[in-house]
This record gives sequence, C-alpha cells and structure tokens, in this order.
Amino acid sequence: MTSARQLSVAYFDGLTARAQPVLMWVEPGMLQLSGAGLIRQVPLNKVQWSERTRHGARMAHFADGGTIQAVNPADWDSWLDHHDLGAPLSVRAHQSWRWTMLATTVLLMVAVMGYWWGLPLAARLLAPLVPQTVSQQIGKATLQTMDEQWLKPSQLPFQEQAHWRALLSKAIAQGLEGTEIDTGTRAASRQPAIQLQFRQAHIGPNAFALPDGNIVITDDLIALLHDREDVLIGVVGHETGHITGRHGLRGLIQAGLLGAIGSLTFGDFSTVLASAPILMGQLAYSRDLEREADDAAITFMHRNHIRPSVMGVFFQRVKDASPRRGQATAPQADDASQPIGIAFSSHPADAERLAHFQSADLDGGLQEQPTPP
Repeated sequence: MTSARQLSVAYFDGLTARAQPVLMWVEPGMLQLSGAGLIRQVPLNKVQWSERTRHGARMAHFADGGTIQAVNPADWDSWLDHHDLGAPLSVRAHQSWRWTMLATTVLLMVAVMGYWWGLPLAARLLAPLVPQTVSQQIGKATLQTMDEQWLKPSQLPFQEQAHWRALLSKAIAQGLEGTEIDTGTRAASRQPAIQLQFRQAHIGPNAFALPDGNIVITDDLIALLHDREDVLIGVVGHETGHITGRHGLRGLIQAGLLGAIGSLTFGDFSTVLASAPILMGQLAYSRDLEREADDAAITFMHRNHIRPSVMGVFFQRVKDASPRRGQATAPQADDASQPIGIAFSSHPADAERLAHFQSADLDGGLQEQPTPP
C-alpha cells in the first residue's frame, strides 16, 4: 500500500487475461484508477465489491466487464474499511459465529412459537372458511377407512341401539338448544348435523367425533356405562364439543399446514391432502382442544340437568378397565389394538380435568345422581 488513500491493485480490462498494475483511490463519489497508459474514473455506486470471505479473492467488478483484484488481501480490507466501503452488516453478521448462533436461536424460537401458537391460530381462523361439503367428504372417507381397517359392525341388538340412539339424540337436542346449530342461523349452516354410529372395536370403551358430525360409540363404552346414562350423556357432550368446535378439521388443517411447510421445504405436495383420512384416524387432540371440549361438555350437561362431577365415574371405570396402562392414555404408536387417536381418552384423566368437572356443579336445577358403584 503506497499511502493511506492509495492502494496497489491488479486491473483486468475484461478483454484480455493480462493484469495491469494500477493505483486505486477515492475522490468524492468516484473511484480513481491510474497506471501505465490508464486513467479511469468509475462512480462508486456502479462498483460491485465482492463479498469478503476468509480465504477468497478480493475483487471488484465494473459494468463493462473490467475487474480489479487485490494484490494484498489484508491491505485491501483495510483500505475498504478506511473508506467505509467494507462489507454490509448482513455480510459481516453471517461471517460472525456469534451472529450466526443468535440468528439460529431466533429462528428456532420463531419456529417453536409458530408451531405452538401460530398453527393453532391459523387453524382456528381457517376452519370456519372451509365449506361443510369438505368436512362431509373428509368424515365420510375417514369412517370408511376406519370401517375397513379398525372397526366392525356393532354387536348390540337393534332394539338396544335404537334405545341409546333415541336417548342420546334427545340429550343432544337439549344440550344444543339455543345454540347456532339449533337456531338455524347462517352460521349454523356451516355446522354439521350430529349423527350417532355404533361400532365394535378393539380400542376399548371409547367414543370419537368426525368432522362430518358423526359420533362413533364403541360397544365397550355402552357396556361400561350401561347403568349410567348420565355419564354416557357427558361423554357424548364432550364429543359434541369437538364437532361444534370443528376440532377435527382444525387439527387436520394444522397437520396440513405443517405438511405444506414441509412440502415447500422439501418439494413434495403429492401426499398432503391424499392422506387426510389416515391423518384423521391417528390425530390426537391437543390439550387446549380437550379443554374446550370439556367446557362444552359441562354446558351440555347443565342443559340436560346433570352434574358434571359424575364424569369422575367415567374416568375411574376406564382406569379400572385398563389395568395394563393404569389409566386412560393416548394410544401408543406400536399398539395395533389402539390405532385411533381422536378419542375421548386421548389424554390422561388427570386431576386437573377431574377438578374442572367437579367444580362445575351447580347448586340448583340439577338431577341428584346415584352414588357411583
């Protein structure tokens, strides 16, 4: 380097491979080049400075194909910094391991927040926009897949099925009285009609709701609660909450958005929607959706004049009927007899849920229920 303001560099005219030694300096707004038989001026805003790397060549490019290249990289970097022509902040940041670690940490935090809060919020906002015909198609395809793979026709006598269907349908009508579904408003037109389906299955005493409004009740659940109609109504109220809250569709939208993000990243959209019935069959509701359904069940039971605390009978009986697991837990991936995740027992019957039901009892207007056996 010849002076604080001038730097020795190699100049290439873009026509030949011969390097010409020149001096480079800056005057207001202009880059000056001077050498044997060469005097050139280039506006600084027309010069493309190469990105600074640890071991890469230091270069700058001109619009006509000309190039200058550093003779001494350290002098080049010092000269650029002296004239405030160094690498922009973004370049310096990604060349710094500290900035890289910070950016990685922030990216991970954004990804986690997007997964835990962004996706559920997006699903909540998008679900009401989905036509009911789509929900019906998804529910129909899901039930058909389940019937082919996991479920069998109910073994309950026809008269018994008719008895439970009449009882529960009346409870549903009363539990939804005054709601959008009952009043026939425009919003209600986007809500599915609730229907009851009975099936035999190897998933134990269970019930689950589908986006098209079908509630599937297993024979084992009827056997478990045949003497406690009030508790069975509470279970159906919980599943009704999943339907009115469009939880199945919201869960499917979340899974679809997650799949779409993966598809954008890895470039495969082919199976995002094609796997909807399988996704529905193995999708467990989040704790927030379970709490929403519990709240809906409480309102449902109040309207049927039933104390919500009787749900303790269901939790206890399911626990007693599941000695291998000790409690009603979500199906495990390697448990072939428990393939369905969208069920009332998707989450543990923990003290929080029991306390919530027990605290929801009202002093008046509710039936006195027999002491649980």
